[in-house]
Amino acid sequence: MASQSIPIPRRGPTLDPYLFFVGRFVRDGARALMAILAVIYLAEIGLSNSQVGIIFGFSLAGGFVISVVVMLTSRGISTRTWAVVNMLITALAGVLLIVSNDFWLLIIGGFFGSYAASGAHWGAMTQLEQTGIAAVVRQERRTRAYSNLTIVSSAGRATGALLAGLSTLLINTFDWEPISAYHAILWLYIGMHGLAALVYLILSKAVHPQSIDNDNASPPFVNPFKAQARRRILTISSFFAIDSFAGGMVFESFLSFWLFTKFDMSAAAIGGLLISAHALNIASLALAPWVARRIGLLNTLVFTQVASNIALILFAFAPTVIIAIALWLFRALFDEMDVPTRQAYMMGITETDEHPVMAGTANLGRGIGRIPSATVTGWLWAGALTVTPWIAAGTLKLVYDFAIWLAFRRVETPSHSTKEV
Repeated sequence: MASQSIPIPRRGPTLDPYLFFVGRFVRDGARALMAILAVIYLAEIGLSNSQVGIIFGFSLAGGFVISVVVMLTSRGISTRTWAVVNMLITALAGVLLIVSNDFWLLIIGGFFGSYAASGAHWGAMTQLEQTGIAAVVRQERRTRAYSNLTIVSSAGRATGALLAGLSTLLINTFDWEPISAYHAILWLYIGMHGLAALVYLILSKAVHPQSIDNDNASPPFVNPFKAQARRRILTISSFFAIDSFAGGMVFESFLSFWLFTKFDMSAAAIGGLLISAHALNIASLALAPWVARRIGLLNTLVFTQVASNIALILFAFAPTVIIAIALWLFRALFDEMDVPTRQAYMMGITETDEHPVMAGTANLGRGIGRIPSATVTGWLWAGALTVTPWIAAGTLKLVYDFAIWLAFRRVETPSHSTKEV
């Protein structure tokens, strides 16, 4: 009789985080491949720049719609089901790229697929990963899990960029026609999403943040405005929109333009700087759990970003290229520490059954905030090169840092989760 009271370890929840890691590596490899190939391929099949822009616009819009649908249906459709369905839909959209060059069909494919290959479109999967990992990993281990997930994502994107280069090899070395070479890589893209679907199919039921079987009496759809933690959810999502808007003003294309124009840096030198910065970003991710254990999730989320954003403002006034490079690399060392800590903190300050609402609303806030930011920077630089975008971005980020700290400094996270590894 005594043996019946001993809990039997479940293999599923133990394996689940690693399945999310593998899935992220594969699908982000495919996403990076599409980011490089999409514009080239669409132009090759005869679409104009304006048509490509429209397709990408619908792709971004589709990402928002899918993210909202996943969030609203999180009570009735399991995390595993949505993850598999998302991968299959994206794969089918890839097939549509190969079999048709009809503009209107490609708009549909862009809406449901990931032609834009942007963060806004893969938001639904990010939500599922955040909530799925939170369901099977204890609170004190989540920062490390999210850190590993983001590091794996970086490795996947690097692999995808290398795979995209195979098209050039097929064209230049093996004399393939460009369209045939691009089709071969697109089939690889489709296969990668099929593989990711198989990985997610192995996920256990434990990754779902709430029991579907026990919620038969509950409404089939989630109403985020009736969530118990709606004030926290809406507040933190609004702050994330500000941070995302500021971050979108200083992305890598603008950095390259600034360094080339102001300091006459070569493309090779800029590429070397970006590679070094990405290496420091990975170090930043790896260090985040260690820092969070010592000063707390919220303090890590805020104060590492304060250091990063001060460096961003100082970068605008760097008098020499050496100082500019040093400031950018210093910023890179702290810049990513908020990613895993932010995700762990979001899951920690909400109950398990409201994790999908928190993840979905925060993701939408960040996506909405980023949309106009690049346009603003382009407008500011339309007349002449100016330090305004760097100062504006750094200042807004500092405002975000202190606002989120003041709003949440007394909100503690629990040290346990309802489901553990």
